[in-house]
Amino acid sequence: MNQNEITKLLTGTRTKRDRQTRIGPSEIHGCSRKVWHRLNNTPTTNRDTLRLAAWMGTAIHKQIEKQFDDMDPFEINFKRELEVEHDGLMGHVDCYDVQNREVIDWKTTTKKNLSKFPSAQQRTQVQLYGYLLSKNGYPVDNVTLVAIARDGDERDIKMHTEPYDERYALEGLVWLSRIVGMVEPPEPEMPARTFCSNYCNFYDPSGEVGCTGK
Repeated sequence: MNQNEITKLLTGTRTKRDRQTRIGPSEIHGCSRKVWHRLNNTPTTNRDTLRLAAWMGTAIHKQIEKQFDDMDPFEINFKRELEVEHDGLMGHVDCYDVQNREVIDWKTTTKKNLSKFPSAQQRTQVQLYGYLLSKNGYPVDNVTLVAIARDGDERDIKMHTEPYDERYALEGLVWLSRIVGMVEPPEPEMPARTFCSNYCNFYDPSGEVGCTGK
């Protein structure tokens, strides 16, 4: 196999995130213009996005699930991949610790970006998971984010835990409702060359259909 064939093999499979059509907690407080395009069913214009990081993140998630399957096969103590929905918002929760009433969300990143962990967007996301779980009968006391560096080892794992606070989740829902009500797309927010061209399906240098980026 040549390099092009290897690249196609590793990144050609679309992830669950690629196939998702509903707005999820992970997108709230992200790029508002991208969310607007998804809400308005704008045709995708950039099919050459980079996918290897997402592919590696999915593989790491699967391996963590396997470890929990071996430790707690009947999900008595840890519920995994819980799909919860409330009032039109759906989320897939990585892990719910039954005994400690805690949401746990795994994040894959790089050692360089650990200094930015957790972001406001990540904190809102995990609080929204707590909100969705609480609305579906799961008591939540704390929410936790766990960052795993793809280019690191066990010593680089970083955790952030904070009390569950519904106010943060509701602020995220207000942000989403504002975008839902927009007739025209918001201004571009992300840098075109370093982000949009590589990671956004709606990147469109012409500006005729999608977004030119910032």
